[in-house]
Amino acid sequence: MGLLNKDIISLLSMNRYIHHPAFRGALTALVMIAAGILLKETGTATESWSQYLMFALYASGIGWSIWIAKKDPTNPGRFGSLFQQGFRHFIVTSLIMVGFTIYLLWSHPEFAREEAQYQRTLLVETKKYTPDQIDELVLEAEKQYPTRYISATVFGYLIMGAVFAAAGSVVFARKD
Repeated sequence: MGLLNKDIISLLSMNRYIHHPAFRGALTALVMIAAGILLKETGTATESWSQYLMFALYASGIGWSIWIAKKDPTNPGRFGSLFQQGFRHFIVTSLIMVGFTIYLLWSHPEFAREEAQYQRTLLVETKKYTPDQIDELVLEAEKQYPTRYISATVFGYLIMGAVFAAAGSVVFARKD
C-alpha cells in the first residue's frame, strides 16, 4: 500500500511540473536536440525539410503550452495571458538551444574551418580579391564564425518563438 501512495504522489508531482511552461520548454528543447542529432546521424540534416521539422517541433511545443494555459480555468484565456505562457516556453527553449549550440561549436572547431574554406572558394570565384586579401578575409571569417553563428541562433529562436507564441495566442484566445 505504501508503494502505491508513493507512485500516486510521484505522478501528482510530475503533473505539476508538466503544467509549467518552463518544463515544457525544456522538454521541447530536448526533443529538438534529439531530432537534430538523429537527422545529423542519418545524413539528412542538410535537407530543407529537416529545418521545417525543427520549426514544427518548436511551434508544437509553444502551442502545447498555450493550449494547456487555455484549458486552465484560472487563466482568463485572453491574448496577453496566453502569450505570457508561450513566452515563458520559448525563452527556456531558446536558452537551452543556444547553450547546445555553444557546446556544439566548442566541441567541433572544424565547423569554423569548414566555413572558412567555403568562404575561400566563394572569394576566389568572385575574382575581386588578391590572394593576400583572400587569406585575410578567410582568417577573419574563421575567427568570427562562432560569434556570428551564435548570434543568428539567438535571434532566430527568439524571433520565431515570438511569432509562434503570438500566432498561437491569437488562435487560442477566447472570444468574449
